[in-house]
Amino acid sequence: MTTKRPISWFLTDQGRAFSFAFVTGAGIAATTARFAPHTFFIEKYKDFVHNYHNGKPVDLPLELKNRYNKCLEILKVPEHQKKLYSPFSVFGYDLFSAGSWYTRNGAIVGIPVHFTYKTLNDIKEQDIKVNQKKVDWESEAGMKLADSILLPEKVQEFAICREILSTQNIKLYLQSTYPFVCMFFGYNVAQKANKRLNLYSLPASARCVMYSLVASFSMGLYFLLHDYTEVYYETVVDKKLCEVNPEFVECGVTFYDKMLKRNQALRELMGKEGESKYTKFGNENFGVRQPRIALVHRKQFFQNQLEQKEGEDGKEET
Repeated sequence: MTTKRPISWFLTDQGRAFSFAFVTGAGIAATTARFAPHTFFIEKYKDFVHNYHNGKPVDLPLELKNRYNKCLEILKVPEHQKKLYSPFSVFGYDLFSAGSWYTRNGAIVGIPVHFTYKTLNDIKEQDIKVNQKKVDWESEAGMKLADSILLPEKVQEFAICREILSTQNIKLYLQSTYPFVCMFFGYNVAQKANKRLNLYSLPASARCVMYSLVASFSMGLYFLLHDYTEVYYETVVDKKLCEVNPEFVECGVTFYDKMLKRNQALRELMGKEGESKYTKFGNENFGVRQPRIALVHRKQFFQNQLEQKEGEDGKEET
């Protein structure tokens, strides 16, 4: 008497129907996991990244609210679309944005509290720690970190405008569909390979090898599409900032220079963890992937724009 191995069940009509349903469900789940936090659960997402003090969310200071409203005016956001944006005080020292103005739920823009700091004394009054250790503001790394935290008002406007512009595109829709598309791509490739190469007649190990190769390729395709889309829209945002306000060209150089200096300081203050997160130049260590444009390249873009602008101004004077 012979018994069928469980794996052979997947070769039956019922098994193949189950596989198709499983891939469909997994694709929908992955797409929902990417899309839902930026739409249906965007308020929960905001609660998760909100800045808290003594267990209570910190309100955005009036000074930063006014600066945010000024940025909406700079970008000429129509009055009826302003309600699609919701500013708040975000945890940490990076700006934050989520959602899209192409959705009913709108977008949220997180502004860090250090945008209210104006002098070194403002920084020293805060209990700022790196890896649970207080920062020595008199050290070289401490002074570099302090300098990177203090941003001129115009540079802050540049940074806030950058976050607002980053939500004015269809990036959310594209990156949400990529998991579903890549899963079905891999599933269809595997099905066709089984039929064309007659892999059903071979041992299960042969099909497992093929499935592993297809899965690896599909995952690589997903990361390629995701990262390319992110880099593309970051490029679009930087170009728009130069068009919105000529002063933003110089602000862009200052902003990214400050970010590079901050990462360089953190690399030294965080020890081995900092060396794994940041390069000597202040870029983020991504490994093989390139999920975002390197900060040094974004700074170089604005530097080139500034040199070009100065060259044109020099020609006009002569």
